[in-house]
Amino acid sequence: MEYRRQQWVKATRERDHKQVQMSQLAKEETVQERLVQITRERDTALRVSKNRHRAWEMHRIQSAERENYLQDQIEASLVEIHHLNNLLHPIPRPVLVYPEVGPQVIVADDDGMEVDGPAAATPPLHEDVEDEELEPVSDEDGEAIFDADSSDEPGV
Repeated sequence: MEYRRQQWVKATRERDHKQVQMSQLAKEETVQERLVQITRERDTALRVSKNRHRAWEMHRIQSAERENYLQDQIEASLVEIHHLNNLLHPIPRPVLVYPEVGPQVIVADDDGMEVDGPAAATPPLHEDVEDEELEPVSDEDGEAIFDADSSDEPGV
């Protein structure tokens, strides 16, 4: 009977050892399964994060493009407003008037540019100049007398 009791104790110990091994394997499998599940969740979170980052970047780029487009529209509208304002309220160009000279008007002719103004402001084109009388001049020795503008030689 002692032998059977030893066999029974040995079988019981072996059974308990197997149960411990099975529970350890079950724990390891549970840990591995949990590790796989956590890895999958991490990968999913990384994909979602990358997608959100891409979406944020695209939104930022689209916002910048929209801002540039609207800025161009504003600038074009301001130019149009100024143009229409100038049509409604033109700024007159003042005519320059000099009190002592009178108005100065530039007239273009085929011959070139001429300035029209009062007759006193421009010199006459052809002036009749009376010949002044020339005084006789003598040379150093006082011998010959001739006109100062003549090209003749003295004594002739």
